[in-house]
This record gives sequence, C-alpha cells and structure tokens, in this order.
Amino acid sequence: IHNICPHKEGPLSEGTVSGEYVYCPLHDQKIDLNNGIVQEPDTGCVDVFKVEIENEDVYLCL
Repeated sequence: IHNICPHKEGPLSEGTVSGEYVYCPLHDQKIDLNNGIVQEPDTGCVDVFKVEIENEDVYLCL
C-alpha cells in the first residue's frame, strides 16, 4: 500500500501492523493491507500495489 494515510497524510510505515491491518500513527485509523480500505467508522482508502516474487526477488508493480 501507499505510505500515506488519506486522513492527515501520516506515514503508515511508522504505524502498527496487526494481522492484516495497519494503524495510522497520527490518528489510529485502521487500514486493510489487502485492499487499502480504511475501516469504519472512518472512511477513505489508500493505493494498493501488486507485488510479484520471482526467484527470491521482489517486484513492485507500479
């Protein structure tokens, strides 16, 4: 997912990951790592990028 929270542009890489969710470090918005959707009661979404792994190399599809 993109590293920017849609609410206040918090750096999601500094947030807490729990299961399939990341929590924004600024306002604790819960964001699904699979589809980028912010969970209720909050709204919004984050861009999601496809990732491919080939021979132990990781490719980010932009």
